[in-house]
Amino acid sequence: MTPLELSKSSRRAFERLAADLTRIFGPRLVALVAFGEAASVAFASTLTAEDLDACAPLVETWRRERLAPPLMMTPDEFRRSLDTFPLEYAAMLESHLLIRGSDPFAGAAVKREDVRRACEVQARGLLIHLRQGWLDAAGHADHQAELVARAAEPLRRLLSHVARLEGARAETADDVTTFAVERLGLPGDCLKAVLALETAPESSRLVARRLPELLSTAERLWLFVDTWRAR
Repeated sequence: MTPLELSKSSRRAFERLAADLTRIFGPRLVALVAFGEAASVAFASTLTAEDLDACAPLVETWRRERLAPPLMMTPDEFRRSLDTFPLEYAAMLESHLLIRGSDPFAGAAVKREDVRRACEVQARGLLIHLRQGWLDAAGHADHQAELVARAAEPLRRLLSHVARLEGARAETADDVTTFAVERLGLPGDCLKAVLALETAPESSRLVARRLPELLSTAERLWLFVDTWRAR
């Protein structure tokens, strides 16, 4: 686990958020945990419609302080849904900061098979999206360019999650490309070109020429996840 590092301004904003939640929930507030500069999850022993109604007027204040409204759940809901949202919860467990209360993550762990299953869903979805998008483009270069550009962000996220499955960390485009080439044997030139579209979509018409290679890469990635076994 890597402790989350927050800027001073974010930390102060989260402290004010914790104070707001304490006024609303009182002793029912179990914890407020940050898992990003703006993202957090609030744990309460019980959650009611009245609680949400009391929080609603404060949402704009939180947003002005550059905080997203916190996710809200009970500790029991969190533990019972570890297998339902393994990728999201694994990211929380790996990097978070307890702002107030007792650590609701103590002893919690995401099973690698649940991570594998979630990765398979993403990989299969990407493959189907590319195949169907290719047909929908009907040979039009502009539509093919849009298809490849839209694939950049989900491909990076998928490779990042597969890296987690393999016990590695890879978040940036460079990191996931290195991981994919060295650990999965995927074509680096194609990945670099596609992933670069996330920040430079204007190059998508040139990269669209790599659509057959991208489709083959997606197929290989899905097959890897589908046949993955814990070592």
